[in-house]
Amino acid sequence: MKDELVDVGRSALTGWRGAVARPLAKPIAERTRFSEEQVEAIIGLALLGYAIYRLVRPVVRAVRA
Repeated sequence: MKDELVDVGRSALTGWRGAVARPLAKPIAERTRFSEEQVEAIIGLALLGYAIYRLVRPVVRAVRA
């Protein structure tokens, strides 16, 4: 299960998101117990979660209205 989450998180880092996240991942990985790939996956999953939130929030508001 961990490998799949890492793959999903890293695949979310395309374009400018990846260009921003990849340089950040190395210093964070050096200071934590996580690998560079895992840090990239965490950043990617956070960005993916935020994008889903931004997509779902207006739909929920429209349904309630």
